[in-house]
Amino acid sequence: MAQKLKNATDSKQGQKEKKNKRDASKQKLREKLTEMLELPKEIVLNMPKLMMLGNGDLIIENYKGIIEYGQDVVRVNTTSGIIKVKGMEIYIKEITEESIMIYGNIMSLEFLG
Repeated sequence: MAQKLKNATDSKQGQKEKKNKRDASKQKLREKLTEMLELPKEIVLNMPKLMMLGNGDLIIENYKGIIEYGQDVVRVNTTSGIIKVKGMEIYIKEITEESIMIYGNIMSLEFLG
């Protein structure tokens, strides 16, 4: 009985690994196609686009959601991972479906996979 359970678990794990390999292969193909056709990656691959002016204005496009929001930190979820914005007196000025605008004295940006 234990052996059957182990075999079923191994089979599911093998299927997950195959799916992950296929997904990674598809992603690489999309990236190559995007480069060849000189298309914007943020649109085709739904990657986040960050625009920063000085250390006080940050716009993040193609975000998925806000994970944490405080006076000195904002963590934003994206398809590429989490973007952590640290600073003093930072705040979210505007949120739309496509972008989020963060203002204040931004001291660091951190990318967490």
